[in-house]
Amino acid sequence: MIPKSIGIELPLTIDEAVTTILNDLPLLDRTRLSAMGSDELYLIDREIGSQIAKDFRLWNGNDILLSDCLVAAQKFDEPTDPTFVIIHAVWQKLQDTHVLRLVKS
Repeated sequence: MIPKSIGIELPLTIDEAVTTILNDLPLLDRTRLSAMGSDELYLIDREIGSQIAKDFRLWNGNDILLSDCLVAAQKFDEPTDPTFVIIHAVWQKLQDTHVLRLVKS
């Protein structure tokens, strides 16, 4: 989904990370992600979580974002990786803007 390493200022909050990802994510990928069920997001985390951690330096110096993710992870029912917190937040944002809905005529 994130096709390349993005050259950006490091986000310091989950909201900033979401904005950065959405600004870089092509429309097709945004639509695909929004169509996924919340239970499918772990599949995405396995594929791009390491790239998110690398780009946002979660394990290498971005302690503010890491801390924000760890606090947010406590709201989940099961143990949750910081990258999943970001992916879930992206998905949540897309639920408001990119979900395809049936329009009755």
